[in-house]
Amino acid sequence: MTQLENRRKMEALLTVCFHGERHNASKQGIDGLVMDNNSPASAAPDLDEISEERLLLERLRGIEDDLTGVYSIHIRLSALRPGNRKPHFTRIAVRAFDFVTENFDATLYEFSNCDLLLLCNYVPIEEVDPSISKVRALFSEDPLTKAEEGSKDDIFATWYDLAQEEDYENFIALITDLEAEAEERRKRTAEDKAAEKYRYLPGVPLDPSNLAAINDIMSESRISDLIQLQSAIQIKPKAKGKLLFREHYVSMTGLQKRVAPDVNLFGSVWLFQYLTETLDRRVLAVIGRRDFSALDSPISLNLNLSTILSKEFQKFHQSVEENAFKVVVELQMIDIFTDMGGYFYARDFLKELGYRVLVDGVNPLSLQYFKPGVLKADFVKIGWGREFLSEIPGANKNEMQDVMDRTGKSKIILGRVDTEKAVEWALNFGISRFQGHYIDTIVDAMRAKEII
Repeated sequence: MTQLENRRKMEALLTVCFHGERHNASKQGIDGLVMDNNSPASAAPDLDEISEERLLLERLRGIEDDLTGVYSIHIRLSALRPGNRKPHFTRIAVRAFDFVTENFDATLYEFSNCDLLLLCNYVPIEEVDPSISKVRALFSEDPLTKAEEGSKDDIFATWYDLAQEEDYENFIALITDLEAEAEERRKRTAEDKAAEKYRYLPGVPLDPSNLAAINDIMSESRISDLIQLQSAIQIKPKAKGKLLFREHYVSMTGLQKRVAPDVNLFGSVWLFQYLTETLDRRVLAVIGRRDFSALDSPISLNLNLSTILSKEFQKFHQSVEENAFKVVVELQMIDIFTDMGGYFYARDFLKELGYRVLVDGVNPLSLQYFKPGVLKADFVKIGWGREFLSEIPGANKNEMQDVMDRTGKSKIILGRVDTEKAVEWALNFGISRFQGHYIDTIVDAMRAKEII
């Protein structure tokens, strides 16, 4: 077991066993402990789920009564250019601190966003400086390292004297935010892995020989209980939150289990696309039974371009009629690029009927190749990605501001919002419309306080 793994497990076990009580174990003592497999600690939760950020917070709680001589250095590798955040560079940066951690009372934390945090207790600064300089030299070509070391403009390496109250409060706030981001990142990773595994599910692959049979099953299956909701809201300072719409979408996990538990529906993108057309018709049939005149808030539906001109959509419109303004139709970028002419026709057709059109599936990468404003939709949903924060602050501001201005800030919805940092980033550009898991928690809070 490596020194890092040993430290992680022992700090986690101390956290579990002491139930949050203050504790302090020296690095030397932790390294020397050997656990009995029959001890109560061996029944602790999965320690791999405990983040480095959480371990650091627990460590700080254990020593907060006496922080004399304690300081830390936060190395922001996450803010480097993508090409400089490769795993082998990170490993080299970690090894640069071996001398300090092996010879002094110092601990290196490796955060899940690639940042490094060195926590020192009575370690001479002159013993730490060479390690910091090595890491800075490793990334010397990156603009992030150009600021003078130790200056207030140096955001590559930030020092905190934890014995100083202001530094300690700022440091706790920083690590708390990073811990929250790490948890959201872990949840998103788990969700992405769950979605990705669909492509490799065991069983019969989806192919033309079983496509028709599965399509027939989907046509007759009950889906009303598989429809889930997610709100999109508008947030403005000192103003009441506004609900833009509630997106209605079908749970793919539930669909897989219900219509074809022994078939990998997601192995072929294009064959599954065919099935989504049938799914569109089923959703329209279910939602179309509602009384739209009594609808208290707008809804949104994800539909294929081909569905817009189908007889099922015509029947759906007969139920909606003059309440079409309460329905937002979401169209995917992949569908739009497949048939641009069809998109422009469908967009104009929907708007003439009173519907609003939303372009979905825009991500940080696609923004490098086209400006979504040319699609002239009512809304454009841009998926949040940490790529927006990959450069030094302000580096892409003008380019992003141009995208926002050309598209229209009132049209942009930031989707897949999973942290407060995403909201802060958007507000800096004047974006005030959001959707995602983090927004769900805000909506719940607003409803509890009756401010939405």
